[in-house]
Amino acid sequence: MKRAIQLLLGIGVSALCVWLSMKDVNIREVLTALRGASGFGFVVVMCVTILGFYIRAVRWRYFIDAGRRLSLDSLFSATMIGFMANNVLPFRLGEFVRPWVLARREKLSKTTLLATVVVERAIDMLTLLGIFGVSVLVHPIAENTDAGRLVQWGARVLIGLCVALTVFVVAIERSRTLAQAVVKRVTAPLPAAARERVVEMLERFLEGLGLFRDFGKLAVVFALSFAMFLCFACALSVSLWSLGIVLPWYAGLIMLVITAIGIMVPAAPGYIGTLNIACTAGLALFGVGKTLSVPFSWFYFFSQWLPITAVGLILLNREGLSLRSLGQAEGGEAS
Repeated sequence: MKRAIQLLLGIGVSALCVWLSMKDVNIREVLTALRGASGFGFVVVMCVTILGFYIRAVRWRYFIDAGRRLSLDSLFSATMIGFMANNVLPFRLGEFVRPWVLARREKLSKTTLLATVVVERAIDMLTLLGIFGVSVLVHPIAENTDAGRLVQWGARVLIGLCVALTVFVVAIERSRTLAQAVVKRVTAPLPAAARERVVEMLERFLEGLGLFRDFGKLAVVFALSFAMFLCFACALSVSLWSLGIVLPWYAGLIMLVITAIGIMVPAAPGYIGTLNIACTAGLALFGVGKTLSVPFSWFYFFSQWLPITAVGLILLNREGLSLRSLGQAEGGEAS
């Protein structure tokens, strides 16, 4: 029942956002603008997007202390399947699917890999904060418009989540004894078998936080993070070019941060609606009206959804899995 309510709320949020973004817009004009968009640009955006996810897979290797060098094929496959799952399945299931697929293929602990996803999100937020800082320096954002208020509100949420996640992972990694003591106290009422299971899961989770002990690796991770987000900023810039929207060079960076804020909002699979309204709000900062921003939002949405979903489904089939089987990802260990 709770899951059904969450799904309905997500669909409701997406529907509301689509309606708000499309409000007062002539659908025929939107379709005409999309037909006139550059097909070459669409292909370039899809390719750059996949390159960004390949860099994400390369970066993931640095988060995992497996005692051996994991193959990029396994990392890329798990990454694309996970993000494909976010596009077609509810509840952001892809966050569980990604570590589950890699754990299944490489015979690793899913719990440990899930911890690396938590650390990865903290690094993503720190990187986006850095990009946001640069963006605001070159293009100050006023709060006297709806778009400006949305960005400022989203930035505060981003900062809060970033600080909370960073403090959390550093605290439990640095104070393992304290973390174990808290877990033992909390699980004291549980049966012995369940208590041992929770303690074991904590140990494996802590193994996934080893990156914070190696500042050399951390530096490489941040370099890869900026490279990855630069790919996504380039994808946004090419999307603007494809629709004939001429903006300053840093527009892609601004749009990157705003779209990242937009997809944080719980919504239907694929971030439909929330991504669209983030695109229109971001372009409003540059004085671009809905006549162009709405076609742009759909151009960019499909340039992201199609390649991620297609590549993810191909790799899912190669792994001998199905969409139905991905429901196991929220269960126990893969090995």
